[in-house]
Amino acid sequence: MAHKINVRALRGSVTALALATATTISAGISTGAMAQDYPTDGLDYILHVKPGGATDVLARKLAAALEDEMDMTVTVENRSGGSGAKQMAVFTRKDADGGTIGSVTASHLGMFQKTGNYTVDDVEWACRMVVDPYLLVVPGDSEIDDLKELVDSAKSGDANMSIAGFGEGSGGQIAWKIVAQAADITEDDVRWVPYDSVKEGIVAVLGGHNDVAIGYVGLTRQHVESGALKVIGILSDEAPTLMPNAVPFSEQGFEVDNDWQQFRGVIMPKGTPADVQNALCDNVKTVMDKPDFQEYMTQSGLNYGFQAPSDFRAFIERQDKATAEWTEKLGMGG
Repeated sequence: MAHKINVRALRGSVTALALATATTISAGISTGAMAQDYPTDGLDYILHVKPGGATDVLARKLAAALEDEMDMTVTVENRSGGSGAKQMAVFTRKDADGGTIGSVTASHLGMFQKTGNYTVDDVEWACRMVVDPYLLVVPGDSEIDDLKELVDSAKSGDANMSIAGFGEGSGGQIAWKIVAQAADITEDDVRWVPYDSVKEGIVAVLGGHNDVAIGYVGLTRQHVESGALKVIGILSDEAPTLMPNAVPFSEQGFEVDNDWQQFRGVIMPKGTPADVQNALCDNVKTVMDKPDFQEYMTQSGLNYGFQAPSDFRAFIERQDKATAEWTEKLGMGG
């Protein structure tokens, strides 16, 4: 089992630091020396998505595993809306004592850029968990089989097509814009329709409300295998193992950025001590390395992408810069 930290003791040390001189406290108190049980009061896990989607399922799988690994309660709370804005409004007011964690995806970075209300410095980037390529699906009985045929249909003039996806300024919307730009598809050709989760977008296409949806392997695999949906391309260098017939857009003759993929990870409130972040992420990595969690990721089409705090922060800084460049390039800024 990964090492643990006593949050009550940590809270006491933080209070003492506020009441005494830094010199005295640094000489007498060591967070590392107090490392015992982290956290003693359980964890509040605040999500930015609705129940049932890929991020929600991953978070609940992690929560259950952490409960077993750390012998405490993890309470999951869904605060969906605004591509993470509603979650952030709650999350950024939480104490930085190690008792709160949150879900995070590429959509947060798009929301930061679009609204200007938050930045990457407003939270601690504790650990990245997985990466996941974006793909496009249409109804199984659609006459569209690939991106070129989607372009032809969209440019026909009377198609009035729409694509379903998660939120405004989300990672998925940027992924769609990347594909659309490469294919010379405009908003007049295919209209973006935002939903509160990727899953809702998938359901909308299944119900005939939209023509195309952007999603992930895990969310679409069952419907693709049943014939209800059809993959017309994927933003990846190669077809995923679970979807060998998903042809990358780059192999269809379109110049796209295959590095733009969804990521999912864990954040903590700003100011959460490094020792606490490391303790949490040690436990996250421990449960992710276990055979049952590995099997879950394989069956969900998720690619293992664990990063500890320092590496995750460096990754986020690069991703934030890329997000800013894409939002400006594609005219998606606030």
